[in-house]
Amino acid sequence: MSRVHYFQRYSQKENVATNNTLLLFSRLYNHSPARFEDFLNALSGDSNLTFEVGMQFAQQHGNCNHTSVPDGLMTQKSIKVVIETKLYGDYGISQLVNHLDSFNAEEVQVLLLLDPRQPTQSLMSKVIEKVKDFNHERHQGITCLATTFTDIIKHFESVLFPYDIELMEILEDYSDFCASMDLLPRDEFMMRAIVTGYTFEQNMQFGVYYDPIERGFASHEYLGLYKNKSIRGVGRVKKIVHAEYDKETKDFAIVKVLKGEGLTQDEIQRVIDIMHTAENIHGWDVYSGHHFFVTDKFEATDFDKQTKYPLLRSKFFDLGHVLELEELPNDKEIAALLSDNSWD
Repeated sequence: MSRVHYFQRYSQKENVATNNTLLLFSRLYNHSPARFEDFLNALSGDSNLTFEVGMQFAQQHGNCNHTSVPDGLMTQKSIKVVIETKLYGDYGISQLVNHLDSFNAEEVQVLLLLDPRQPTQSLMSKVIEKVKDFNHERHQGITCLATTFTDIIKHFESVLFPYDIELMEILEDYSDFCASMDLLPRDEFMMRAIVTGYTFEQNMQFGVYYDPIERGFASHEYLGLYKNKSIRGVGRVKKIVHAEYDKETKDFAIVKVLKGEGLTQDEIQRVIDIMHTAENIHGWDVYSGHHFFVTDKFEATDFDKQTKYPLLRSKFFDLGHVLELEELPNDKEIAALLSDNSWD
């Protein structure tokens, strides 16, 4: 017998993802507004925001006209959560601003950006600024949050008790739905191994790897430096930038930021140094037209390939699966653990 699902499948992906997420929210809110309040505050992360949507109790609290003082008062705030779902990060600022008209006089107003991956800092800064201006002009109190399907599942689970059997079943089905729709990427576990035979020493020295800008890549958190049948360096990618440098004027420019924020002075110098080294040692011009992947440093490791054929270009590894860990340690520990493993 086929399993009965709480959440629909087989529809336009963004619409069904939004509808199912709203349904999940409503089930928790109907079960317990106080628990939904905890969940919403968990979603806000470290933004120092606090939402009050549960039942509020007060004693000897005067009414708004100051004509009487009831012995007790029980109130519950009105709330509206407007969700904009994008599965490929293609948010439009104007569209998001138009969504702000969806709010009226609710006491709790949340514009929630929902995506398999967190939006970039630059996008969030622009959206938050637009919301701030809108709030000032319209006397509203809208808060903009961004979250992922993965975080929704994690934080929803965190507010459940062992006896919440039905809610656990609902969350399990929601998780299954998200997995079936590829909404739960594991970018934070992914290591992209690249062949660095000629540049390995310089990559290790400067903690920087570079690629032509026309060479695409999938999202990943770690880089592995492959040389002579083994991944011999690993580092967490903090920033990815398209950077260019004029040797004559010594002007350094960041054309585009693909991950993280702008470079520090130390990072800029390391990028310039590896540009000079590419020219002086290999005769390559990487002063323009290249992406630079910046780490704090590459840690030495020896994650060796068992089969005889060498890696030709690149390969992705899920470090959580390779190391059998649900949370990854620091880069030095990852490097040590990889040295105790091998791959085909």
